[in-house]
Order: sequence, then structure tokens, then C-alpha cells
Amino acid sequence: PDYETVLAELRTLYGDFLGYPPDLLGEDDGLESELGVESLKQVTLLGRVSERYDLPDLRSDSSLLTSGTLRRIAESVVQGRAEATG
Repeated sequence: PDYETVLAELRTLYGDFLGYPPDLLGEDDGLESELGVESLKQVTLLGRVSERYDLPDLRSDSSLLTSGTLRRIAESVVQGRAEATG
């Protein structure tokens, strides 16, 4: 999937899990610093993203856990899928 598709899907996933309307989630909002996504929730969500896109575990990227944004996660997904499909 392309970046915009992944970003839209991430907004829906995070919005549903956190109880926010997806359009309220900006791609550059700090998930922890601005939206209050605690580390345990972020671990859960990154696990779901990894499963959804059949990627190696994104939870191993500590920068996504501590200073993640939807943009950074979407870029990681797009890059990971490109590497997986060659």
C-alpha cells in the first residue's frame, strides 16, 4: 500500500483504539507527548500494525515507542513492505 493509504488506516486503527475521531489525529502529532498514548498502549498498537502489514515487529524500534508519530509509523510500514516484496 502507498503512504496515504497506510496513514488513513493508521488513523482509523489508532482512533478506534484510543476513542478519538480519526481526523483528529495529525500525522505529525507526538503520540505520547501530544496525544497521551502511554507506552503500553503504543506497544499494543505497534504489535497490531506489525501483524496487519505482515512486518517484523515494529515494537523493537524504541524510537517509535518513545517519540513516534503516525507519519513515522506509516513511513516504517511503507519501507518495510517495500523491502519485504523486493
